[in-house]
Amino acid sequence: MKNTNPGARYERGGGRRAATALLPLLLTALPACQAEAGGAKGTGSPAPIATPVFETRLDGQLSAASKATAAAGSSAFTATVSYGTAVDTSTGTQDYAADTARAERELTIPRRFPDDAASDLGGRAGGSAVRETYEVQGNRVDYLTRQGDWLRYSSRASMDIVDDFEGALVRAGDSAPYGGTLAEVVRTAHATKQPAKGAHGVRTYELSVPPRTAAPALPRAFQHALLYFEGSEQITLTVVLDKQGRLLRAGADYTPALAALHKGGRLKGVTSLKAEYVLTGHGTTKVPAPAAGAAGGKLRDAEQALTRLTEVKPGACGSANTGLGGSLSLVRVVPCGKGADVRVFGQVEVKETIQDNPDGVADRKAGDRCRTKFDTAPAAWVNRARPAGTFYTWGGASSSSSYTGPDVDIEGAYACYVELSGRR
Repeated sequence: MKNTNPGARYERGGGRRAATALLPLLLTALPACQAEAGGAKGTGSPAPIATPVFETRLDGQLSAASKATAAAGSSAFTATVSYGTAVDTSTGTQDYAADTARAERELTIPRRFPDDAASDLGGRAGGSAVRETYEVQGNRVDYLTRQGDWLRYSSRASMDIVDDFEGALVRAGDSAPYGGTLAEVVRTAHATKQPAKGAHGVRTYELSVPPRTAAPALPRAFQHALLYFEGSEQITLTVVLDKQGRLLRAGADYTPALAALHKGGRLKGVTSLKAEYVLTGHGTTKVPAPAAGAAGGKLRDAEQALTRLTEVKPGACGSANTGLGGSLSLVRVVPCGKGADVRVFGQVEVKETIQDNPDGVADRKAGDRCRTKFDTAPAAWVNRARPAGTFYTWGGASSSSSYTGPDVDIEGAYACYVELSGRR
């Protein structure tokens, strides 16, 4: 069993401020099973629709609509997730036949937004908007960094690192070239009542889906709470199709799942959670040729360019501008200047035998050991901490036990670091 502690926060003279759990291997192992740019994804041209969408069985119409949308060839899209007053929007174009997409993402978080929830989103309350650019080619995702070069994430990366690429690889969709949207939810949803008919042949479906079905439209960091949701609440889903059965809009209200997210330490203080996906320009949208790797462009293999935070030398700095959705599992080691987001002041290991393995014991022990290093670290390593006097830990531990007796062996590695004023 393995747990991680992504960015647990500590303050000088105080205890742990926040901690969250990493997604289980069920989620993070997915990219390793995908083909680089072939198989079911990226076959060259969409399959023709044998039966009109509205002539198929009711419970299969939304799946048929996904196929009809792809058969159009291309579209422009806007995908939005609203976390109360914080808004995460991706706009772009996608070519279904070529299985390519380009998207611009912008995350805006207002000043009065809860600090820990802002950190969950990968930003800062009242800070500058987070802006990112992605290009997708099959199951390969390229990310444009602040430095102007591109990082390439491939599902064919080494097995020991591909799980950490999921924050970027989630942009490669299954239902559409650009992933992580309600397109993934619509494809697997089953209508149970006839849609309402509107002007120009538009049809609107209203349905409820289990949180597990709706999970793919949220960032990976939040999906665990939905995949293992224990309540009876459902996610309401609205789907609008044009007269040809192609997807025009989808909207979902995830607010009923917030209690589960809060219980897991995520998005505390956020009181509403909604997603929307809008498509236009079916078959007429022009998708620009990929810029990553173009003549004169700088393209770097992410596996070669990035370093695990738990392997960064104490005193060194890293950039979180990696396209991994706010994850610090991997960073770019950079000079400790304007472009640095974090500075590591120590690395600690936890390896011991305990009784009954109480929750979070490895994380707490790592926090205590990092506090000791924080108190004795050179001033230059920690004096730019933001907020002042605050440090964080990042890492994980595995546990194993025998069938006889309460002894549990825990072992893990953690980075001790401060966030710098330059972050985001």
